[in-house]
Amino acid sequence: MEVLGHRGSRVPGPENTVEAVDAALCAGADGVEIDVRRSADGDLVCVHDARLSKPAGRAIVRQPTEALRARGIPLLDEILDVWAGRGRLICEIKNQPGQPDFDAPRERTARALAERLRARGWTGPRPTVADLDAGAGGITVSSFDWFAIEALRDAELAVTTAFLTMPRMSVSGGLAYARSAGHAELHAHTSAVLGSPDAGARARQAGVRLVTWTVTAVDAARRLQDAGVAGAICDDPVEIRRALGAPPTPGTSPAPGISRGADTPHGVEAPQDD
Repeated sequence: MEVLGHRGSRVPGPENTVEAVDAALCAGADGVEIDVRRSADGDLVCVHDARLSKPAGRAIVRQPTEALRARGIPLLDEILDVWAGRGRLICEIKNQPGQPDFDAPRERTARALAERLRARGWTGPRPTVADLDAGAGGITVSSFDWFAIEALRDAELAVTTAFLTMPRMSVSGGLAYARSAGHAELHAHTSAVLGSPDAGARARQAGVRLVTWTVTAVDAARRLQDAGVAGAICDDPVEIRRALGAPPTPGTSPAPGISRGADTPHGVEAPQDD
């Protein structure tokens, strides 16, 4: 089972930062998941919450890039640089219809992400489920919004797509959509997967990889591994890998400054927004 860092790695953190991503990968995580939003300038930045805590209630999408970077929020390009093709990178598009800070139209952030990845050379054949099972790594774009991931799916890039689901959605429903829409993975909440003991088998039968979010306890990780899921997004990926009997193999350390250059193409948490 792949062990993937949540928001880079929330332990030790800080989440969604260059440092968190690099720490997880250097410690042997199989990959990391990060959150992607648009700034007021149209740049892609990595941050989970839709609004800054200070100044009170300021929406990310209404903030200039310079102001966000001053708060320690990195550009997606900075995350791509430090990742540098080590394992997998899951980019979750954070833009939900119906939320007060929704960045319309629905596909806007997805199209901006597709343009950025194309500019960085991520063109060519899209990896298959078999490629991912074989450890191909690379970039996966996920979202709760199917409009966003369908826009990425149709962008003719060498990246895979994944459908994210909340706890209230059944694994069966998520798999049915992911399969019919041609997405490589379903990223289902851990509670939904643990509540459906045959979820791993049904995912394999559907030809869809099943990944769970968010794993915060060793016992849950062991149960998920026994259930045959393909991957788990974890707050502390190093602890989970060690507990599963796969001692972390330290990755290649970055150069000073943590810049890695161009990419190389090819406990259950309480239910909440991933």
